[in-house]
Amino acid sequence: MKKTAVFTGLMVALSLSLFACGGPDGNGRPEDKYACDINEGGFCIFTGTPHQTGLEPGTDGIVDRDGAFLFSVDNALAANANGEVLEARGTPAFDGDDLIEGSQDGLSDDEKAFHRVMAIMYPIRNALMYDIEELTQERWDNLVMELSFRAIKETTYTGGPTPKDNYYGRQGIFDLAKNPEGRDIHHDVMKFLEESGLYLLCHVTSDEFAQMLADTHPEGHDPCADAGFSTKTPF
Repeated sequence: MKKTAVFTGLMVALSLSLFACGGPDGNGRPEDKYACDINEGGFCIFTGTPHQTGLEPGTDGIVDRDGAFLFSVDNALAANANGEVLEARGTPAFDGDDLIEGSQDGLSDDEKAFHRVMAIMYPIRNALMYDIEELTQERWDNLVMELSFRAIKETTYTGGPTPKDNYYGRQGIFDLAKNPEGRDIHHDVMKFLEESGLYLLCHVTSDEFAQMLADTHPEGHDPCADAGFSTKTPF
């Protein structure tokens, strides 16, 4: 039986996972809403539009959905559906965001890191939200290699009193998405994407950028402190 779970995403500082709701943000992007449909194969497939571009793991190439090379990650800029380059700050990715070719001359190291993180996270988002039925373990391991290298999202915990107290690691979220047992798992997917993308950004940006994330977090959290690492590992 087909189930549909409509949800409203959270507007969080740097929720690279990619759900957002509310009014337009500082980049002029409108409210996004998603639905998760359980397809005939039992997989939770999200509505919306997959990112059409992303960084191919282990390379410096931005590729399209068919894997064709487009341009170098050193010339990649994350942009909204109108082609406006995203500001490097606590802004979630939206439906319609993609990578465009452009010069990174004049960008700070933090800004360059932001665009590379987005390039890494777009294919991970696609994999969990849209391509899960065809996703293999080998492909998943390749997609999350930057997370693995930094020991981001190593563990899974599902013993909390409420779903918000639980979290999934890299392998845990893959296993869950491959076998959701007919239930709506959008919250679990969203939380993984938000936290993994945010923690990756914390690893590759400056202390000043981390402080900005803490100062602007809507719930008063210090995301980079929450990430629980003592040494940054930049690109």
